[in-house]
Amino acid sequence: MRGITGSIIDTGSDLIIHGLPEDVATFYEAIGGTPALINPQFYTFPCDDVPSVGFTFGGTLFPISAETLIIGPVDSDPLDCYGAIIAGNAPFWVIGSVFLNNVYTVFDVANARVGFAM
Repeated sequence: MRGITGSIIDTGSDLIIHGLPEDVATFYEAIGGTPALINPQFYTFPCDDVPSVGFTFGGTLFPISAETLIIGPVDSDPLDCYGAIIAGNAPFWVIGSVFLNNVYTVFDVANARVGFAM
């Protein structure tokens, strides 16, 4: 996704929130996803076709597992699943436990930095 390069690593957030809704829509359209009926910030996609998704920090790609990318099946259509990347309206990413459950994280408060390892 384009446009936003800043992020907040948030242990209190379950999801990944992207500040440009049009980018989130483009992402889900590319994988056969559609807006969720329950909330326009959420999207669904086919459960049997989970995309490979990851984030690059410091030149290293950190993949997100299919298990954490799926919130759960849609009640009205269990062949579709809710995606854990949702649209927001802030000028940054909020990176929550969907990502953090896939990495070891070190918060270096003294040097105002965060480190990841797989």
